[in-house]
Amino acid sequence: MLKNLLFLVVILLPAFVCSQSVDLETFGKSSPFKIGGGISASSVFYSSNQRNNRAPFTYFAQGNLNISYYNFSIPISYNYSNQGAQLGYQLPFNFNRLSLHPKYKWVTAHVGDVNMSFSPYTLSGHQFSGAGVEMQPTKAISFKAMYGRLIKGIAPTEDERTQASYQRMGYGFKTVYEQNAYTVGVSTFYAIDNQNSIAINPDEEGVFPKENLVLDVEGRVALSKDLELNATYATTILTQDLRAQETSESNKGVLRKLFNNRASTEYYNAYKLGVKYSVYEATLGIDYECVAPGYETLGAYFFNNDFENITLNLSRPLFNHKVNLSFNVGYQRDDLEDQKANPTSRFVGAINATYTPSERLSLTGSYSNFSTYTNVRSNQFEDINDANLLDNVVDTLNYKQVSQNANLNINYILSSTRTKNENLNLNYNVSDISNAQGGVVRVGDASVFHNFSTAYTYGIKELHLNITPAIHGTYNTIGLEDAITWGPTISVKKGFFNNELKSVLSSSYNTAKNTSGAIKTTNLRGGVSYVYLEKHNLSLNAIQLFRSTPSVSGLKEFTATLAYNYSFDVKKPKINWKKKDRKRRAKDSILTLNYKKYKYVAYAETIADTILQLTKSSKFGTLPDDKNLELQGLAEVMVKAIGKREEVFKESAIAYLKSVDDFKKFQLQYTEYVLSAYTKLIKDAEAIDYQLEKEFLRLNAENNDTKIKKTAEFKANIKVVNDRFENHRTMLKGMRAWDIMKEINSIRLNRFKNKHINKVYLMYRNAKTDAEIIDFLEYYLADLYHKQIR
Repeated sequence: MLKNLLFLVVILLPAFVCSQSVDLETFGKSSPFKIGGGISASSVFYSSNQRNNRAPFTYFAQGNLNISYYNFSIPISYNYSNQGAQLGYQLPFNFNRLSLHPKYKWVTAHVGDVNMSFSPYTLSGHQFSGAGVEMQPTKAISFKAMYGRLIKGIAPTEDERTQASYQRMGYGFKTVYEQNAYTVGVSTFYAIDNQNSIAINPDEEGVFPKENLVLDVEGRVALSKDLELNATYATTILTQDLRAQETSESNKGVLRKLFNNRASTEYYNAYKLGVKYSVYEATLGIDYECVAPGYETLGAYFFNNDFENITLNLSRPLFNHKVNLSFNVGYQRDDLEDQKANPTSRFVGAINATYTPSERLSLTGSYSNFSTYTNVRSNQFEDINDANLLDNVVDTLNYKQVSQNANLNINYILSSTRTKNENLNLNYNVSDISNAQGGVVRVGDASVFHNFSTAYTYGIKELHLNITPAIHGTYNTIGLEDAITWGPTISVKKGFFNNELKSVLSSSYNTAKNTSGAIKTTNLRGGVSYVYLEKHNLSLNAIQLFRSTPSVSGLKEFTATLAYNYSFDVKKPKINWKKKDRKRRAKDSILTLNYKKYKYVAYAETIADTILQLTKSSKFGTLPDDKNLELQGLAEVMVKAIGKREEVFKESAIAYLKSVDDFKKFQLQYTEYVLSAYTKLIKDAEAIDYQLEKEFLRLNAENNDTKIKKTAEFKANIKVVNDRFENHRTMLKGMRAWDIMKEINSIRLNRFKNKHINKVYLMYRNAKTDAEIIDFLEYYLADLYHKQIR
């Protein structure tokens, strides 16, 4: 332990040295005291004429509270329920949780029942009861640390459902130094079980006190603008039983000097390397990951090991971004130490594609056989027939072998007008899962799941009404048994009182047939929700289910959920000072206003007049319609603020200046777009010239060949090609002579920019890509050349 503490001190010291500067300069200048947050409460009522496996009444309470004073804030969250108390047995974690997250500038603390993540190989989302901190004193340096109880001590009982465990404590940290060209990060995690935390040792259940120390080093380097490398190395030392005898055996591993070696101590490593290369709009990546057999960290709930993956991935938009394509291919194998009787290796891959030929139609498809550990939702009717309205965990089938999955989704907007909309959706999914031993899939070890659904939605916008009929079907082959389930569903959603009250009513019927017989299920669902004053949300949902099976007939279940949510925001009350000098008006005194390069010292009215003249200068350029309307609104607000408090006027004046400054940035970017469009125009013309030249040389070579007979059609064709090549070469020469750098501020180019500024500014503001804007300008630059310049 002493060695571990010294190791932490050596690593942590530079981070603490870099984190001791406390910036109090802006304290008192930001918003004052505030309280905000929300609370939610829900209760579930359940009754059944035949089942008693669920509690008749369950309640849940959640909430968050954020208290802030200037730059200091303390978020608090809690969860409380009687669900855990009704289990009748013990688990090593808490259902009810309370956590605080105080924050001041670049320091955030986590106190209570919280979770943090350092890396997938060290601490990865494991809940603990204790404290953690995240600090980022500069943009380049970040730091995380935690300490707390990971698992409670639970003694074994006669109830087999009780999960016995030793109390487990853990601590760790992560520090990262990041620059544009490279990143270096180090994280470590240590956990140890308390042997004396429970009176009875659960050895018979295979539970032993453990100790674990993990180190992770990761890095990234950008060799160029388009090429990036990243690497991760992790090593873990795991003692499976702390009661084992200490040994002096020499051990391998970089952490061997920081850990007491025992007979049950094991050392494992993991590596991950990656290369990413970007060219044009495509991204190409190669990744390699190797995790040794037995690699484990006590900072994660589940960890897969004993595998090696080599993958190649590529993503690329095509056809003017109407098609987006990405795929992964690779090689995967296990049994890295040749200890398994039936090792496996295979080529794996995944492909995803989206195609949007129009605004109405979109298609998405995917295929994969990438994962060796797959959670498969075998039947979509598990959702439809689920009677637990608060249950977000869907039952799945877990397979740890070969799996393939394909999905196709088609969505088509039949019509969309001011008053109505119609939409059609089709979805098909197939999963093929098999257990292969020695590369052979035996009879009964393969399962195939087919899911199909189609839904039509008709909506009337003015009535806030949506009607959706749908049909679902599932065909499954599990081992030697076949099952088919199908049925219709209809759903009606309606909004009232300007859509503040929302209601939904749906009904479904489905029948499932398998070797054991037929199962018929009918359910009715209904729900209403109401939002009052934008802060209160009250909802009521209910489901009545009827089910008949070969063994049980006449099953009835009723579930109702009542929920209430409230959000609030309490600010410091305004104080109406009686003394006039405490409420200085902007028009009564000389103000000092500073924003970037804009500096003014004058009365508010004079400052406002000066600012409004900025856009009236001939050098300012033409304003797009949208920007002009925006500035007019900001100007109106600024003029009205002249008679108000100084702070109000300054805020409105700075908002106007910021809008002006943002437009100047757009003007510079607009010029760059025009230059890029001209460059692309020349490049595309040169590509066409190359193709025409090849055709020109080929036909003229045939024309000069006396052995080839020249038909009238051939002579006519060669004349067309020669004229086309000559005309294009002349045009290309003219384009190259068109010095756009000199023309960029000329009357002709300014007229061109002003003509298209509305469209370009709209694309710019709507976050269209640079490539889309450049393509748009290239088209009209070519038109300008042909119509005016040539």
